[in-house]
Amino acid sequence: MTNICLSSEIYKIDIKDLLTLEDSSLSPGFFLRNKIAVLMGDLDKNIPDTLLCGRKLLEQYKESGAEYVPVRIAFVSKIKKYDIITPFVKKMRGKYKVWSSNVYHISPLEIRRLKIERSFRSKDNAYTFSNPLYRYSGKERKKRYETLLNSMKNGYDDNYPIEIMLARMLSVKDTVNNGHHRLGTALECGLPKIAARFSAAGQAPRILYPILKIIADISMHFKQKAS
Repeated sequence: MTNICLSSEIYKIDIKDLLTLEDSSLSPGFFLRNKIAVLMGDLDKNIPDTLLCGRKLLEQYKESGAEYVPVRIAFVSKIKKYDIITPFVKKMRGKYKVWSSNVYHISPLEIRRLKIERSFRSKDNAYTFSNPLYRYSGKERKKRYETLLNSMKNGYDDNYPIEIMLARMLSVKDTVNNGHHRLGTALECGLPKIAARFSAAGQAPRILYPILKIIADISMHFKQKAS
């Protein structure tokens, strides 16, 4: 049986990005009944994203004139269901990581509302990394941030989507994996939408999901508070 995993969050995605998707050949299962879900493909292998379920509902949103549609993102885990180690080890799960073939447009305010940022980036804390290879002086940090901010004023460049990794934290909670500075400057500029690409590797066993989700939410709270 195909191991289909789901995003921890529901994303409000630009409907135009969804209407172009072909229908998936896989069955969505009971949990996605009366929902809209996108099944990630594989960017590196040129496998397209598809609409796992919700075509009729999507058409109803279109007729109503909706701009954004609530969507769950699904992916087929290449990590076996009985493997309880790999999903928790970054280097191990990296071998199974895939990216969505498509880029999707989401409001940066919506991403902030979902509380999936591991840190909030601004001019004051821009480009502060623990890795010594990426340490900059205060002057250089502000210069880099100002350069990004000025470029963002011309609109978001879809060639540089932020990355949202599904089930990243403790293998249960989605988080922004790359693009915190782009998100911060987009919010500062008041952009209505930005580009995002989803990635995924695996997910914790479902029996552990409830308790791990609580721990992940608490951990995320303290990470954001410290940023």
